[in-house]
Amino acid sequence: MKNQISLVVIFAIVLNTLMFGQNTKEAIQNTKQIIEGKKMLERDINELNEFSLKLHEMKRAVSQKDQNSVDRISKELIRDMTREVGQSGAKAKKARIEIAQSSAEVRSDRREVKEDKEDSKRGRYDQRDDEIDLARDKANTRDDMRDRRDDIVDFKRQIEIAEKQSEIMASLKVFGYSVEAKESAEYAGKKKMIETQFKSFVIFLKEDIAMTKIELAEDNRERREDRRERQDDRDESNEKEVIGKRRRG
Repeated sequence: MKNQISLVVIFAIVLNTLMFGQNTKEAIQNTKQIIEGKKMLERDINELNEFSLKLHEMKRAVSQKDQNSVDRISKELIRDMTREVGQSGAKAKKARIEIAQSSAEVRSDRREVKEDKEDSKRGRYDQRDDEIDLARDKANTRDDMRDRRDDIVDFKRQIEIAEKQSEIMASLKVFGYSVEAKESAEYAGKKKMIETQFKSFVIFLKEDIAMTKIELAEDNRERREDRRERQDDRDESNEKEVIGKRRRG
């Protein structure tokens, strides 16, 4: 009988060690995401400021009928837009990876809940402690399921932003940025259309920055939750080990 109890305790310790390892992995991933997110946010803000400055210079060059400056700045703006479209695509890929990571976390949580239920049925440990463990792991599962839903929403919106940016860039590439000495109605209409498209692109840049800020806040919240989950796993492992020793004694 004692040998059976010992095996059960060893199994429980091994299982909790694996769960702790999973939570540690999640914490490392989350910290990495926060570091990358901060770098991206700083980069995106700087690039938005530079893009807005170039748009201002472009407007001034057009008003001054400075064709050389218009040609130079328009090429720079298209080049910047190409870069931004590429970065949006990279962010969409990153969001897809985060969905896979959050899905793995949910699966891990569900395994813990299943183990808690089996512990409770077998009555191996204190019933009250089993109930606490189960409630705690269910809460962790809900948190991680919410995180996964957030990741899916972020991924879908990032795809939309990349597609919209690409459409705007494609439309602006085909425009001729020639300056007319005397503005015709057609020229004024084209100029207005170009200005509207550039403004729309800026709106998406600002939305992208806002999304990064929200994601950083979510990542920081997840880091706090991961820290709590690791402590929960340590407490649960210690609790089972102590009870197992008592029973062996």
